[in-house]
Amino acid sequence: MKTVSTLIAATLLSTAIAWPAHAAAQPISIQINQQQLVLKGQAPFNDNGTIVVPFRPVFEKLGLSIEWNQATGTITGTKEGLTITLQLGSKHARINGVVTPLAVAPKLINNSTYIPLRFVGEATGNEVIWNAQSKTVAITSKADQANPQEIKALFEKYITYSNSNNYDGFMSLIDSKSPIAAIGPQVKSQMEQSDYSTTSLDQLDIINLQPTEATVQTVETTTHHSGPFSLDNTTEYIYSLTRTASTDDWKINNLQIKAIQYTLPDQQLNAKPAVPKADETDILAVLQSNLDYTNSENVQGMLSTLDPESPVFEQTKQILSQIFAVYDLKSTLESAKIIDYTKDTAAVYTVQTSTKLKGPDFQDNRTTSVSTLKKSKEGKWLLDQTYTLSVDKLNP
Repeated sequence: MKTVSTLIAATLLSTAIAWPAHAAAQPISIQINQQQLVLKGQAPFNDNGTIVVPFRPVFEKLGLSIEWNQATGTITGTKEGLTITLQLGSKHARINGVVTPLAVAPKLINNSTYIPLRFVGEATGNEVIWNAQSKTVAITSKADQANPQEIKALFEKYITYSNSNNYDGFMSLIDSKSPIAAIGPQVKSQMEQSDYSTTSLDQLDIINLQPTEATVQTVETTTHHSGPFSLDNTTEYIYSLTRTASTDDWKINNLQIKAIQYTLPDQQLNAKPAVPKADETDILAVLQSNLDYTNSENVQGMLSTLDPESPVFEQTKQILSQIFAVYDLKSTLESAKIIDYTKDTAAVYTVQTSTKLKGPDFQDNRTTSVSTLKKSKEGKWLLDQTYTLSVDKLNP
């Protein structure tokens, strides 16, 4: 995710102009390729919307050789393949002999020749950006700017490494300072236990692009092939990317899930795992108890049916308390089917209705979902997570 530096136009120079009284109070800074330009007391200022600067330090920083003709008041800057000419008092400059209009004419101020900054920055092939809030002009070489193709290449590697369970390759794409880097062992364990593939990168949009940072939005479809039970899903992600000034390699710094849609393939829905009768009874009893406690608005009872190590335990507790304070709902378990089972894990497909008894506007609905359960060390089945597949309105 990158953004580019900026540069702002300025214009001036004519003989004998008084220094603007507000310039010192509102200093303007200039950065060229992310380095502060030192002007040694010759401050830039805003001349009716155009940022103007003493020409010599800017020309030198941009790699231009300088020629000054005092008799004609002409400034010439040259480097390979480029000649720029400006003249005191003239609102016409030349780029390789082609006349180009200026917003303001170069001016002589306190024995320094001031020129419009944006003109010079863009004439030398750079990106110029003005940040009004920080009063900063950023000039960035287009050679240093971010290339969207580099980001697309990063995600091609990301998908390839993920699909092939290439842990080392996958982690090479992660910023070492990222919170994702800290969960490397969990990522490795998941790759060893399960086989997933991102069958398609349905969408990739670069929504913010800077020289060293970027933000990317993707939509990815992931299919589960083997290993512990998991649902297929289509997920919308927001990625934060970074890269250092010393390398062109983009790294994933962080990501967040913006939206997710789970799907249950027919082979999973129609699965008939062999489940001992005692476990089947206990599993279905936990689901019913969870619903009964919810209907009676018994938060502690409901939490007693959840695995305390579940990643959604605390979130569930907070959400329930808020719902119970506002609504009186009735939930009914229409059907429940165990579709995956091991001696200490299970997945159950459920169909449940929720109707409002009291409270603000609420859409009565029928929800299909998959709940996963784990067996505790004490042999008690507890709910781990619930994944919503669909929500349909109930007719009044």
